[in-house]
Amino acid sequence: MNPDPAESVSVTYDEETGEYTATFDADALDASIAVVEATASIRREAPDRHAPLFEVIDPDALDRICERSSNDDTFVEFSYLDHRVRVRSGGNISVVPKPAK
Repeated sequence: MNPDPAESVSVTYDEETGEYTATFDADALDASIAVVEATASIRREAPDRHAPLFEVIDPDALDRICERSSNDDTFVEFSYLDHRVRVRSGGNISVVPKPAK
């Protein structure tokens, strides 16, 4: 049975830093799905209501980088939906809103 992605990603917010942190089980969920679910949760939107992830990064490449590394220091950083997103191979995602211009 595949886990429900929305229930497999836990998001917390640090008021001091303005950073969201999402955690997910990297053995059970692809990093690309976790990013979409985390940003949807942060924006309080259904995942299908915002731009597809593939418009900013190759989801398959993101998944391969994150699944092949046993080193938690491996990460991929990119911009998505006006946020800076950093995905670590160990199942952690940090999401920081970009400052308003």
